Amino acid sequence: MALQFIMGPPGSGKSHYLYEKVTKASLEHPETNYIVLVPEQFTMQTQKDLVMASPRKGIMNVDVLSFGRLAHRIFEETGGNQRKVLDDVGKSFVLRKIAGDCEAELRVLGSNLKKTGYIGEVKSVISEFTQYDIQEETLEQMIEEVKDSSNLYYKLQDIKTIYHGFREYLREKYITGEELLDVLCTVVGESKILKDSVVVLDGFTGFTPVQNKILRELFGVCKRVVITVTMEQKENPFSYKHPYQLFALSKQMVTSLITIAKETKTDVEEPIYLYDRPIYRFRENTALAFLEAHLFRYSKEQYEKEQDCIQVYCAKNPKEEVDFAAQKIRNLARTRGYRYREIAIIASDLNTYGNQIEKIFGEYQIPIFMDHKRSILLNSFVEYVRSLLAMVEQNFSYESVFRYLRTGLTGFSDEEIDIVENYVIALGIRGYKKWQEKWIRRARGMEETELERINDIKERFLIQVEDVTMVLTKRNKTVSEVTKALYDFLVKEELQKKVKEYEIRFGNDGELALEKEYGQVYRIVIELFDKFVELLGEEQIALKEYCELLDAGLEEAKVGVIPPSLDQVVAGDIERTRIKDIKAVFLLGANDMYIPGKENAGGILSEHDRELFQKGGVVLAPGAKEKAFIQKFYLYLLMTKPSEQLYVTYSKVSADGKTLRPAYLIQDLRRMYKKMEIQDADCQPDKKELTPKSGFAYLIEKLQKKHEGLGTEWQELYTWYRQNPKWRKKIEQIVEACFYEKPKDGLTTRTAQRLYGTILENSVTRLEKFSACAYAHFLSYGLNLREREEYTFQAIDLGNIFHSAIEHFAKKLEAEGYTWTTLPEVRREELIEESVEESIVDYGNTILYSSARNEYIIKRLKRMMRRTVWALTKQLEKGDFMPGGYEISFGGASGLSTSDIALDGHGRMRLRGKIDRVDICEDEDNVYVKVIDYKTGAKAFDLGELYYGLQLQLVLYLNTALELESRKNHGKTVIPAGIFYYQMKDPIVDKEKDEEKLEKKILKELRLDGVVNAREEVVRHLDREISGNSLVVPIGRNKDRSLSKASKTATQEEFELISEYAKKQMKQIGTRILEGETEVSPYELGTMTGCSYCPYKAICGFEEKIPGYEYRRLQKLKKDEALMKMRKEVSEWE
Repeated sequence: MALQFIMGPPGSGKSHYLYEKVTKASLEHPETNYIVLVPEQFTMQTQKDLVMASPRKGIMNVDVLSFGRLAHRIFEETGGNQRKVLDDVGKSFVLRKIAGDCEAELRVLGSNLKKTGYIGEVKSVISEFTQYDIQEETLEQMIEEVKDSSNLYYKLQDIKTIYHGFREYLREKYITGEELLDVLCTVVGESKILKDSVVVLDGFTGFTPVQNKILRELFGVCKRVVITVTMEQKENPFSYKHPYQLFALSKQMVTSLITIAKETKTDVEEPIYLYDRPIYRFRENTALAFLEAHLFRYSKEQYEKEQDCIQVYCAKNPKEEVDFAAQKIRNLARTRGYRYREIAIIASDLNTYGNQIEKIFGEYQIPIFMDHKRSILLNSFVEYVRSLLAMVEQNFSYESVFRYLRTGLTGFSDEEIDIVENYVIALGIRGYKKWQEKWIRRARGMEETELERINDIKERFLIQVEDVTMVLTKRNKTVSEVTKALYDFLVKEELQKKVKEYEIRFGNDGELALEKEYGQVYRIVIELFDKFVELLGEEQIALKEYCELLDAGLEEAKVGVIPPSLDQVVAGDIERTRIKDIKAVFLLGANDMYIPGKENAGGILSEHDRELFQKGGVVLAPGAKEKAFIQKFYLYLLMTKPSEQLYVTYSKVSADGKTLRPAYLIQDLRRMYKKMEIQDADCQPDKKELTPKSGFAYLIEKLQKKHEGLGTEWQELYTWYRQNPKWRKKIEQIVEACFYEKPKDGLTTRTAQRLYGTILENSVTRLEKFSACAYAHFLSYGLNLREREEYTFQAIDLGNIFHSAIEHFAKKLEAEGYTWTTLPEVRREELIEESVEESIVDYGNTILYSSARNEYIIKRLKRMMRRTVWALTKQLEKGDFMPGGYEISFGGASGLSTSDIALDGHGRMRLRGKIDRVDICEDEDNVYVKVIDYKTGAKAFDLGELYYGLQLQLVLYLNTALELESRKNHGKTVIPAGIFYYQMKDPIVDKEKDEEKLEKKILKELRLDGVVNAREEVVRHLDREISGNSLVVPIGRNKDRSLSKASKTATQEEFELISEYAKKQMKQIGTRILEGETEVSPYELGTMTGCSYCPYKAICGFEEKIPGYEYRRLQKLKKDEALMKMRKEVSEWE
């Protein structure tokens, strides 16, 4: 029984020395068993090294194992463990189940259990307690000691509840990986394999208490135990004072093992020291030898010479860092003959760099092995299973049904899913009951045959999920029943075959990582089902809980990516990755965000909690402060792994654009190497390393900067792609896209007339749409493209119901013989209530009664209606006008000269519309006409917008109203009094004690906006009581009774001008439509553009960066400027 250490710094040949000794001794003593214990990820490499070191190129009595594999080997021999080993996925299942059962008792952890990843945190704590041999009694003592620290007290109570439940559940049936080593301790003495064997341990930086327990047992039965230790000559390995030093892990390992050796009366032999300089690995590389000797030490020595073995690069962002590394690796392989397996990538954070490494190294055709497992949560097959369960659990809600249908594995085409989705959205179909009914309502513009097709697709879908839905919606169901129903469903739908097809497709496309993922995912899910049934089979379960349990298992399940070839770059992180025989290492992400990393990366036990455990004499895994020093040690080990080159890179900004600082490591390196310069990764003088894929990206980059000129290298690259049949089509598409210009849009007159007809029957909105953008008009009125109908209540619905309610109110008023000003208040309230309710029923939009939010809209509607009726009544009381008509429809072949006009060529335009309200005032000779349009949004009348054709509605409505009144009133002169918008709202104003002042404030907010005829008698008829600003229309009087400068007025002549201009504009737009104008040319006026609320933005391709595309930039016009331009154009037309 003897213990011996082999000590030396990194690269001194500790492993080489050990393996030589083991192979030599194994040949000399064939009767002795030699067991080499290494970390899990080293077993294969170590076996290979030992075989190569053996003169016979084979080993018979040498076993290479990890601690876990050793346990299994000894149990096979002794029969020591009859229980099944519970893996991480199984643990998650059991913990989720226990935590769910006792959720009500958990005061701190209970509310967090459903958060993604939280069960993983609970599992980590449970594993840590098992690894560090913390029993329930220890927890009890800690709870007693920390009663003052209330948060930790309740936290430990929760952990104890879950810990106890976990152990009880597993008792006699299962064992965790951590407990496995505990059981191993009890059977070490019975093993013949271990008796008088030689056990050597290599590659460990320290041992957990449970591993120390095993070593204690091994000291009792083995002939010798030999352990390699990373140590520096200047350090005393037998003195461990505190964890805050570089070699703390090694010292802690040595001192704890010596203590165990003394307790077990094991001889401690003289260590073998490999401190010779120069260190073997760096015998020809003084720069790296200096790094090994001085990194993270308190030394002022500097390396004075020029060197290029250690280089530091600064890149724009993580993507550029990875791109730089890929190019450098290609360069090293091409110019210096490096094998890919002699190069390693170490990323400070694999979450940030992992995906970029896989993607970019794929583009550069560099074989890469990522030393981590991929999550399967985002895999489409896993999403298929999860969405199926979610769909039934959420009772076929819209989101859950189409989440399931869009997984790509349901057998329905995209087109089928689209038409059903449009129907479901339009009619607001929610719930399994609605899906089971025959759908008979048609959406707007739907044909009967289309509805039949939708019903047919729906029936196929229901038949597909019928059996599984029946089981999943049962009241009392067990885990076993649910899982079997899911499995039967997967078999019936041939999911294994579908997933295999994906695997083959990814293989053909060269997507190796995805090919491997899809090659394993079906097996992983089925194994998960098996574990589910085995662990929780007869447990009764609600579907929601089943979904949560399954998610907990799927979060843990990972796809192991098997190294695709022998010659590949290894990529991993600082703490887990172990590399050997490496010539070049790239350390990516040397930023202070990752090195030393976040002070407290979370976890259930905080740094403060761990300190309290320490004070209580309970050993736990290292806290954040210790981890920073442990990370330093791992960094030291990794940075001294390469024998020839070390590249360190950092980013200026993170992937999401935040500024980053370099890590302390960068300053340390600059201090140590006097002549080291930080180089810019973007400005490398080396020629770019190009592969067909990366070269293509480079070509695109150059094309984007074509204005700077294209060099000869671009032409050569372009020629290569043009001559390569595989790339020719792609390069042609890219060049075409790069030199793409706005196409000449337009229809021939013949096509336009066939599309629209020669008689244009349209609303004013259509004319305004054409003025905003001719192409949007073409898509809307030519191709009849519509946004899909949605079962929602929108602003347009509010406006429509409001218009209808006002019309209902006016008719009731008339029927009962009242006027607006004579209606009693009580009856007014009753009529408003009735009018709104009737309008909602007429509108046929049942959605208003479908939710509490929408019912609130009804209340709001009634409130706005009351305010509107009150305000309009007050406005009428102040003047002489009375309503002459509501919702006045015009159009068709009415013979009105203002709305039925001949266009240039052979066409006609018949304008149709509805004037919300026309007010009339008569005297002996004249009829004054006022047009009002109700708006739910804020809208101000602008003569400049009228000039540009963007606001034609009020003027064209006025023209029609004047003509209609002329027909009624022969012998009288019909005079325009004004055109106005009334904004329907219930304004919020400052509180006033004086009722009259409050009323004025509200009326001021609800004043009509538009243009008033400046004739004195018109002004007087509109508002008899003006003093200062009118509360009815947008005018005011000065002290001398003249109209104020801010008044929005126009003379009779100006009204005639804008009336004539609107008619000409209408004719001109109609002619342009029938001539086939469809140009993509939206307007821009101030902050508004034709694209602002356009539903066709995704179709038209408008992009200012593309030559030919630009806004029609319109100038804001003052009233006089607009009138002058109109005058000029009207005279030109004449």
